[in-house]
Amino acid sequence: MRLSNTPPAGAGQVRHTTKTERLLQIVEGLGTDANFLPRGIRTAELADRAGIPRGSVHGMLAPYVASGRLCLCKITIPGSPAQNEYRKGSGTPPPEFKPLNTKRNDVALRSRTPPGATAPLSTPRPSLAQIETPTLTKQPQPAVGSATPAAGDLSPPQAEPVVAAPATPKPDAGAALKKEPAAQKAPAGDDFGITLDDTGVLIISTDEGVIELQPQQSKRLGHFMVGSERIWNPF
Repeated sequence: MRLSNTPPAGAGQVRHTTKTERLLQIVEGLGTDANFLPRGIRTAELADRAGIPRGSVHGMLAPYVASGRLCLCKITIPGSPAQNEYRKGSGTPPPEFKPLNTKRNDVALRSRTPPGATAPLSTPRPSLAQIETPTLTKQPQPAVGSATPAAGDLSPPQAEPVVAAPATPKPDAGAALKKEPAAQKAPAGDDFGITLDDTGVLIISTDEGVIELQPQQSKRLGHFMVGSERIWNPF
């Protein structure tokens, strides 16, 4: 039996993958990272995975870098030689590198300068003699409490003499104690009793009567006695 159609050339033959195709499959099979950016692989690791010499990688992939199928980055590590890092490209050839022309603005400026004139590089700085010092004119201010001058009176108003206010005397440390009502004094040599219950009420009894102090008053009396200990207990 004979087939009516002739098979294409090379049909039935096993097609082998070239080294360049193997490199492309490894780079494009890396996928993307968490930010959906293509992952990269360096020359040493790429050559080891493809099983080819490291010096042949750049020559095989250079046409695909120029076409935009692959992206090439130069990685420099301190203490180690620089390496190339390959990743999947955008498919667009990279733009041609053009160095910055630093003379472009100078040429445009000189084209607007009349012949024979020198193009100024910058605005000259004024000298100290050209800088005018501003003069501040101080207008006399009317004193507080003085009468407003009439419309035709140009003489400055006479300021009233300032009288210093008397200084406020400092409060005496014992003023607070003097405002308190004077306590009854026990005659010298007379016996008197002092009682303090659990609620803080202080009771002082003498021959002339009984003084009862509430807890707050007892507290103030205690502070007073502590502060004046040098007077009633000099030894």
